[in-house]
Amino acid sequence: MARSVRAYFLRLPLVRQMRCVQLRRLHPLGEGQPRGRAIVRHYWAQFLEKHRSDLRGRGLEIGSTWTIRQYGGEALTDADAIDLIAHSPEITVVADLTDADEVATDTYDCFVNQFTMHLIYDLDSALYHSLRILKPGGALLVNFPSVEYCFARGLDMGTGAPLFVFWQFTALQVENLLRRAGLTDGDFEVELYGNLFTRIAYQMNMPAEELTSAELESADPGHPLLICVRAVKPAGWDVPRPEQRTPWVPDVTPARWNPVTGHYA
Repeated sequence: MARSVRAYFLRLPLVRQMRCVQLRRLHPLGEGQPRGRAIVRHYWAQFLEKHRSDLRGRGLEIGSTWTIRQYGGEALTDADAIDLIAHSPEITVVADLTDADEVATDTYDCFVNQFTMHLIYDLDSALYHSLRILKPGGALLVNFPSVEYCFARGLDMGTGAPLFVFWQFTALQVENLLRRAGLTDGDFEVELYGNLFTRIAYQMNMPAEELTSAELESADPGHPLLICVRAVKPAGWDVPRPEQRTPWVPDVTPARWNPVTGHYA
């Protein structure tokens, strides 16, 4: 109750105008500590709700099974999670998505690949395996951030390897990636979320609850915050395995993920 009252107060026109002063700063609000629901998570939830019917049968998710269980419900018959190491009991598939030959082809009805592609250097291999492991007609729901933190030192979240941000995406870049993976216009949909203000607000660590509906729902293709894709594996999909590419990363001691300080650990 207190949180909803605070969010209502912060959305009042006069208060919002006065609060714009706080954006003239060199560091994020709250020193980067988690504050409510991140704007990108708000947009992703909208996208998942729209495509809830795709989450059915045998499903796969990166890092956990929470999302596919939350949105798939009873339509989901099996739920697997994939990651580099078995850092939790939910991880039933231990594999690198860019080199996942050990995961059988035509296995899953749906795959939620969320908030991961910007952390993968070898995009073509990651998308190839994301599609390969789907059954024909299976759905891949994947997102590509246009704006993100950089993790200059790397970030260790205990998932098997330090995380580095390699990419911040444009819609044109995403479309070319999908076409290189053997998909055509009828196989995928690209949806853009966000605008100039939500990009700034996200970087400043403003939660979605502190923005108005108009601010959140305005979509500007010139300033997207999150690019979301629904791709369906076509029958007869047969694409050569891309040559795997390995990135250079700096020799640094990565920051450790801290649930209090968040990304600014």
